[in-house]
Amino acid sequence: MSNCDHRHDDSLAHMAHRLKRKGVTRREILGYTLAGAGMTALGPWVGKIPLATGAPQGKKIYVVIDLDGGCDTLNMVVPTALANYASRRPTIQVVGSLPLVGSPAGMGLGLHPSFVNLLTMWNQNDVAIVQKVGYPTANQSHFESQDIYSYGVRGPTWPAGVPTSGWMARFADLYAPTPLGAVALGMGRPTSFVGGSSNPLQVSSLGGFKFNSDSGSTGIVNNDTYRKNTIKSILASASTAGTSGGVRAALDQAHTLSGQIGTAVSSFVPVGTYAANKSIAQRLKDVAILVQGGFETQLFLTGTGGFDTHSAQGNQAGYQAGLFTDIDNALAAFRADMVAMGQWNNTVICMYTEFGRRNYENGSGGTDHGGPFTMVLLGGAVNPGAGNGPTLQNSDLAGEFPTYGIDFRDIHREVLNDHMGVNATPVFPETQPLNGNAAVI
Repeated sequence: MSNCDHRHDDSLAHMAHRLKRKGVTRREILGYTLAGAGMTALGPWVGKIPLATGAPQGKKIYVVIDLDGGCDTLNMVVPTALANYASRRPTIQVVGSLPLVGSPAGMGLGLHPSFVNLLTMWNQNDVAIVQKVGYPTANQSHFESQDIYSYGVRGPTWPAGVPTSGWMARFADLYAPTPLGAVALGMGRPTSFVGGSSNPLQVSSLGGFKFNSDSGSTGIVNNDTYRKNTIKSILASASTAGTSGGVRAALDQAHTLSGQIGTAVSSFVPVGTYAANKSIAQRLKDVAILVQGGFETQLFLTGTGGFDTHSAQGNQAGYQAGLFTDIDNALAAFRADMVAMGQWNNTVICMYTEFGRRNYENGSGGTDHGGPFTMVLLGGAVNPGAGNGPTLQNSDLAGEFPTYGIDFRDIHREVLNDHMGVNATPVFPETQPLNGNAAVI
């Protein structure tokens, strides 16, 4: 160890000794603890943080995957028998789609050839497809539309008596009010989680939920365990009471929880194969880790981007096909782990996007911003098939984008009511001009 490393270790030990000797104030605890960026992800939670059981809890879970950028779902779930699909997409139409046996007659539905694993799940009755999903008066702005899907509110005024918050924050406050009740992985600070009081966990990855390494030092780089043990020792020696004592106790539990997350990450041996260089694979792996570790998480938000395909979109091959392959492989790995844990039948996965694309290709070999899209749900708990909700007609492909047929909130409501077993009305309180049953659960 270099002199620099000795000085750092001495400094850290001296800090611990000084704080123990003089007593720990709330400001000092917070100032020292929050030097580890991972701890801030829990938010200002003062109170008991439920800890992991070390084995799957058997809870019903809902995994929401955001296909960011506006996915062209007409090339994801292909209506090959509709004449307007081919005529409006002379160069980007998908040829050789994977037939969905049992899909509604007249559309010839098939999956993009990249979805070989999703086809297997379809044949195992684990996939539901809902077409023409959207909301009233489609908005073609990425940001506006993303906000609508995140807040779960579309009307001209906010519903009276409803907190200004994302729908996932409302769910967490009502039904999963701990920092691990709902989790966002790799989504930054999503609008779905804003507002509320439960401070759901929002991290880029579980592997990053730890103290950062020290620049300029080699002997203790990545020594996350050393830092946790030092800080827990400081916290345990404090003789604070009242609010400060509550903060100290919460921080102590936060470090314990962080240690449990670290243990869950390091001890996880996947059954499925997760591509190390694909973000969606690693994010779904993190979901599997939390389930395997026995954390109480019921609602997961994650996603992957790159779907704003104004040019060079491709058809059965090309840029979009590569994105689909990444998703397909990640879903297969995740399913394998859920099956191995006995949790697949407790799982519903929803893939959504902020809008579909135009029915017709543009002059750059791509598609421009559209409106309603095809939503794909999968899991052992879904009611399989296609056509339970509104189905595409040839006339739906004659205009700029398919007509709006079912509100996205109706699908979330079904999952919350019938799968999660909670009342979805306070989560999605707005009165809608169009309601429908997609029969996905």
